[in-house]
Amino acid sequence: MARREADYDSASEYLEKQNRIKKEAARLRRLFSKIDPKKKSLVFATIDDVAFMTITMQDLRETIIRDGTTVEYKNGENQYGTKQSPDAQLYLQMSQKQTQAMKILVDCLPKTEKTIQAKDDGFEDFVNGRDD
Repeated sequence: MARREADYDSASEYLEKQNRIKKEAARLRRLFSKIDPKKKSLVFATIDDVAFMTITMQDLRETIIRDGTTVEYKNGENQYGTKQSPDAQLYLQMSQKQTQAMKILVDCLPKTEKTIQAKDDGFEDFVNGRDD
């Protein structure tokens, strides 16, 4: 009976995580909807990867907050110490990969031709007129 409950919890967690990943992928697709249609099929695979990494990193972040970033280890009889936890290592690796993937997505966005012009806020007139 306990095994069946564990299997149910595991399946429930799996489905919940899949749902979170799908929602994140949909959110990212909306953000990157202006990508050239010729690039979209390639970009969607990257979006799916970023969505997976985002949700996995959220879960890892919760584990790291709860358990910390280090774990104690014992090698042999008298060798003890602490090291970075596997969850913290994985989080850092995923963070780097996610940043790279996001750069790819942003680079696929259409370039805007508009030049941003600074609004005249009167500062130049103030500075130039203070000696009068």
